[in-house]
Amino acid sequence: MPITSLKQPKYNPPSETVIKWNSWRKGLNTLLRENELNASEMATATNLMLVGSGVPTKRWGSQNYFLAGATGAVNFVNFIKDANDNIQILSLTDWGFMVKKNGASYTMLTGASWPSGAMVEGAELGGNAYLVSADREMVRYNFTNLVGFATIAKPTSVTVTNMSSATGSSIWSWRVTAVGKSGGETLASTPVSLASLPQNLTQTIMRVRWSPVSAATGDVTGYNIYRGSLGNETWIGGVDSNTFSFDDAGLAPSDPFRVVPVADASGGPKAKYIMRFQDRLIVAGLAGEPTKVLISGRYPFQERFDWFYGGGYVYIEPDSGQNITGLGIHQEKLVVFKENSVWQVNLNQVEFGNYLILDPQYKLLTASQGCASFRSIVPMENDVAFANAKGMYILRYEPQLLTVINASEISAKIRPFFESLTYNDITHSAGVYYDKKYLLSFPISKQVIVFDRERLSFVGPWTLPYGITHWVRYVDSNGQERLIGADNNDNFVTEFVKTLQSDKGDAIKTIFKSRKEDFGDWTTFKTINEIFTNFRSIIGSVSVNIYVENRDGRVVIAKAFNLTGSGSSGTSGFGTSPFGLSKFGITNNTVETTPSETLKRTFIYQSARTYQVEIRTSGATDNFELLGVTAIAIPQSRGNAPSSWNTS
Repeated sequence: MPITSLKQPKYNPPSETVIKWNSWRKGLNTLLRENELNASEMATATNLMLVGSGVPTKRWGSQNYFLAGATGAVNFVNFIKDANDNIQILSLTDWGFMVKKNGASYTMLTGASWPSGAMVEGAELGGNAYLVSADREMVRYNFTNLVGFATIAKPTSVTVTNMSSATGSSIWSWRVTAVGKSGGETLASTPVSLASLPQNLTQTIMRVRWSPVSAATGDVTGYNIYRGSLGNETWIGGVDSNTFSFDDAGLAPSDPFRVVPVADASGGPKAKYIMRFQDRLIVAGLAGEPTKVLISGRYPFQERFDWFYGGGYVYIEPDSGQNITGLGIHQEKLVVFKENSVWQVNLNQVEFGNYLILDPQYKLLTASQGCASFRSIVPMENDVAFANAKGMYILRYEPQLLTVINASEISAKIRPFFESLTYNDITHSAGVYYDKKYLLSFPISKQVIVFDRERLSFVGPWTLPYGITHWVRYVDSNGQERLIGADNNDNFVTEFVKTLQSDKGDAIKTIFKSRKEDFGDWTTFKTINEIFTNFRSIIGSVSVNIYVENRDGRVVIAKAFNLTGSGSSGTSGFGTSPFGLSKFGITNNTVETTPSETLKRTFIYQSARTYQVEIRTSGATDNFELLGVTAIAIPQSRGNAPSSWNTS
């Protein structure tokens, strides 16, 4: 008969699965599903930032820095410093008057003002600050007063005389403009046309005369003459302010794009954007000329934009349907941003007789991405960060090709966040690089998204009780680096401070949510036994929720607890063992705690497919640092799957 063994087989209990999270350095990821995230990523990181190796904690708070005007929201703030290291903070509200910081209040600057709601940009060069806006001509601030450039009248009484008997069947037209102190021109005079002229004007001399423009001494610096068919006149030459005639020898125009001005710029340009590039001023966003870039002469002629003083201009793909949206600098290269492209401009010069004439040339860097907001363009280490409707991008050299600059998206992981924003919010976004972080604010939705340059990850959004329309980072006279912003909610400039826990007294509500953990197998249920959490520097009250997905597919809170003050249950000051007992230093040779750490052990013992940890704070002084989470579970057999999963 067969021999049957009666020995009972050894029982092998199912092995435990241990999942440890000790860092969240890869930051926020809203692109993937929560169970697809990396263990070092967060599903939610509202009002959080990362410190150390990737430890989530509450972001900085904010306070009023100074009163920026009698009324209205703040829409401009700027930092300037003179040759004697005297620092001034300028600001503009809807009140319309530029002010400078004076203690906790302001001193109003006289000499110029702006319409309510005007957007102003500024740049400092040669001991002056230059302010531009689409609503008025350029203004100079000399650290004492605002000085507007005088607007002058266009030339009149223009006559044209044929100085020979040469005739023909062509009609030619001439116009004259006056040039102001900034190099800007007036509108052109009424066209004067002559018929029966040769097609080739080199066969004769045409003498153009005009009456001098009445203006204060020094306000008129010259005159420009244009010639062409009626309505298509282009620049053919210029004279100084004491000359009131010009002999046209019929030479072809040197620049076919230099047509008569479409707007009066004699008082300086009306422009949306200005920046300093080396010892020049660069201006763009001109009314009626959305693809034109104005380039000033080199210091000390930075207020002149005409050819005679080394200035000039360039049209970036003129009349192409894409407007210029910003200016930037990438490692000593001038960069022009348009709506859907980015261009590099080289300031070449050509020899013309005894003179060197500016001859700007441009080349395409990328035709796939552009910039939506000038204020989002910020240098970030060796790169340049900027934003558009699709996300956040950087300009950088192509790896191993140090002569090729490309635009790369860095915001793919948070693309759904950008898709949730309105176009108006994106076009008014503003950026700053501070504490190795690129902060990009959206003033309409009152949010800030943060790119952590050290960890190459995102956190946020930071939700604010106000919107930031403009940022400034500067070092004060005491050597302290400060971060301030233009607050669109009131007439105060706002300062962000690392030690503050609230926004002007309003609580900063934080939300942390981990990945949805399935222990490596989404098809099986597990018995989740215990979850350990390790906190540090707990202040106020911290709420912890542990979610599980149960057998009927519902996500429920399996356990919830609060940590109060520096810890909970009186054990946090000395560290705790896995059994909740007070210990000094090392606990069970596996966990080392510092005097500020708080270890918590949570018993779950529930059947679940996934689990997820959520941590919230809601008080003005609440804060925490999350050092780690460890979960212990035992997998169940697939035969234990719910019957509702079965197909018929």
